[in-house]
Amino acid sequence: MTPTRLILQRSMILAGALVLLLCGIAALTQDAPQSPSEIVYERQAPGMTHPKAIYQPPPEYSSRAARKKIQGNVFLSLIVNADGTARDLKVTQSLDKDLDNKALECVRKWKFEPATKDGTPVAMRIVVEVNFHLY
Repeated sequence: MTPTRLILQRSMILAGALVLLLCGIAALTQDAPQSPSEIVYERQAPGMTHPKAIYQPPPEYSSRAARKKIQGNVFLSLIVNADGTARDLKVTQSLDKDLDNKALECVRKWKFEPATKDGTPVAMRIVVEVNFHLY
């Protein structure tokens, strides 16, 4: 066998091994199929209901925000789990850093009737509004 032919043969074997290795890595990194309870719906689809807040304690004012008489709304994006709890809260429209934190703290305590799909509780992403008004 000539040296050129030997180098070519070894290169092809190495290339084949590399392809097999990359295919194996790709297969290992794929996520397992999600069960229906792990799927997070982004919007309402046919056969679905929206989550409803069933326990909403009012937010507390920070002393600084009350002193400055800051009023308005904070909007939060969150996921309501199939068990009615909230997770992955994020401020989508800020009012004041202290009041944003108070809104996050408050909504973590809220309880929801979860969204349903064909009568089964499912997780859904929603946006909620937290009102801060001095009376």
